[in-house]
Amino acid sequence: MIKFRTIVLLTVVSFLISSCATKQSVIYFQDNVEKDALSVSQNISTKYENHTIQKDDILNISVSAIDMTSIAPFIVDNVQARTPDQYLIEGFKVDENGKVNLPLIGEINVLGLTTSEASRFIQQELSKSIIDPIVNITFLNFRFTILGEVNNPGTFTVYNPKINLIQALGLAGDITMTGKRDNIKLIREIDGVTTKTTIDLTNSDFMNSEAYYLEKDDIIYVEPTFTKITNSGYIGPLGSIATFISLLLSVAVYSQN
Repeated sequence: MIKFRTIVLLTVVSFLISSCATKQSVIYFQDNVEKDALSVSQNISTKYENHTIQKDDILNISVSAIDMTSIAPFIVDNVQARTPDQYLIEGFKVDENGKVNLPLIGEINVLGLTTSEASRFIQQELSKSIIDPIVNITFLNFRFTILGEVNNPGTFTVYNPKINLIQALGLAGDITMTGKRDNIKLIREIDGVTTKTTIDLTNSDFMNSEAYYLEKDDIIYVEPTFTKITNSGYIGPLGSIATFISLLLSVAVYSQN
């Protein structure tokens, strides 16, 4: 009976060693953890770059003026644009030449402009026929996708493109306890070239990188921990090694008795 209990105990200990999650694998921003009594603050120098308007973007162009009847065509003609996912949304679509066709103005080129720059440009054009127009532009197709070990995976659309990685993960319900926080994959397409960046959320250095603020159509993937994989039925090489070590310990204990 004693031999049996010893074997069981060793087996359990071996399994726990191979599958337990440590504090270091769960806590974010560990470079600011366990400091002296006086906490040390860090200066984050990340600079947000305004997103520019690109081909196939869908813009919400809101126009107001003292005489609202003068801008009625904007309210009536705010067209329905079909997104790549075949959803119909109201907005003005940028064509393949970087132009939008607007009421009262006609075609104007907005390619490469920020939403603020485009707003001022359209406002100047409208001022030729409307008294004191006010123009506000937002993106309707700023989307990103979060997959893997988060509580609410999916594709999210936001109207304020100034969103960072932490805020995005918050929209997805945060990383689960079985998600790797030190090996986040960010997949991004830049000028037709797909790049993949690995991010370690346990170290705040990522806040100074280009991966901190999201770009349109970014994909974020959170890998599962070893515990999650083993609980899913896949042991893998590390699990096999742990099982083998447990067996050797059991045999050693048995032979000594």
